[in-house]
Amino acid sequence: MARRITVVGASRLGGDFALKAAAAGHAVTLVDEHPQTLARMSFDAPYFYGAALPAALMNENAIAQAVLENNPALVACFEAGIDLRLGTIAWGAFQNGPNARHIGPPKVGLIDAAGNALVEHDVLVLATGMRDFVPSFAGSELPGVFGVKAGVAFLDTYQCYEGGRTLVLGTSARAVDFVRRAVARGVRIVGMVEPGETFAAGPAAAAEIAALGIPVHMATVLVAAEGRQAVERARLRPVAGGADLVPDCDSICTAIGVLPNIELPAAMGCELRFDAGAGSWLPETDAAGRTSLPGVIWLSDFAGGEAVLGPALDAIIQEGPMGPPIDTPATGRAEGDYLRMWIEALVETGGDTVILCKCEGITRADFLRLSPPPYLNGSLRHPQSPVTGPGGAGLRIQQDLLKRLTRVGMGHCQGKRCRDEAALLLSLRFGIGME
Repeated sequence: MARRITVVGASRLGGDFALKAAAAGHAVTLVDEHPQTLARMSFDAPYFYGAALPAALMNENAIAQAVLENNPALVACFEAGIDLRLGTIAWGAFQNGPNARHIGPPKVGLIDAAGNALVEHDVLVLATGMRDFVPSFAGSELPGVFGVKAGVAFLDTYQCYEGGRTLVLGTSARAVDFVRRAVARGVRIVGMVEPGETFAAGPAAAAEIAALGIPVHMATVLVAAEGRQAVERARLRPVAGGADLVPDCDSICTAIGVLPNIELPAAMGCELRFDAGAGSWLPETDAAGRTSLPGVIWLSDFAGGEAVLGPALDAIIQEGPMGPPIDTPATGRAEGDYLRMWIEALVETGGDTVILCKCEGITRADFLRLSPPPYLNGSLRHPQSPVTGPGGAGLRIQQDLLKRLTRVGMGHCQGKRCRDEAALLLSLRFGIGME
């Protein structure tokens, strides 16, 4: 039986699934936020574009054409008769439940330049992709600092990358992929920075980078991005101590890691679990991508990737409930450990005066002592702790108190830039597990 399927996210998995579902005779609507307007990019969520947005982005017609020309999958979806909703944000999804018995058919809330709409569906497929992990360091607010997902978007999706001399933070496979793309477009990579003792992407990738003549600063961490009005140089420091290195650069790509976009399934009430390998909470899914909510499927490289597409399509036809949840994501990477290593090194060299939450202007020290945002011109009458409990394994984070007093995670990005580092900071400082 043909079903009405709404796919949120024209990621690789989302586009592939939409094509398979359309070929199977289903009525498919594919929603994606790209092309993004300049105003939406300025929110830095889910991609961290930074403060140096290219002027070329002001030409919305040219940008829309570039997005289509550089994404053959979108053209294939259009030719397959899929209802494409581009430049559209899914802001919510609703279905009948214990606290909402009059929704009727399940609906997803969409907003675009024309306004709001509630789109009915039989099956909701969430292929929302990944967002940039944004570490804090002195000068990270300078124009020229951006995340690796944003960097790839500038290079490929929007064709408007303006960096000429780029420093890359991290030696992960994603960092190496960014280097390949940037070098192919004539960008000079002035170096890569790695706080660990080994090249994270492996020996073969290290040899590839060496063959390109790109210096790799091992056992080294970024202290600060420096410049008067934009990035002009970076200050690096050996983890074991020693003289600072100060390479000239006009841009810094933070390619430390990426995390899954789970806001929509979390808001809907899907069961979540913390996965240490991914360094993030993930929706619980079975081998077909089915979540704990009926008619809601989650597709991600953090949970099976392409291997789930076929079973997910079969699950839509069978209309069965969620099966046994899978235990681990099929990433084959310990991204959580890598993120933790980076944050530990950044905190060790940068200290607690670095701003953690850019939206609210809260430093690491403010966060740990529960100080209100500086614009409130207030202070606590009595010292407070972000944790409670008898100590040791009994310690618990006072999440509500943290957010109410410091407002970390409550700014316009809604924690997409700071919440993961904030959790890592608490874990490092008080020895509390990330879960």
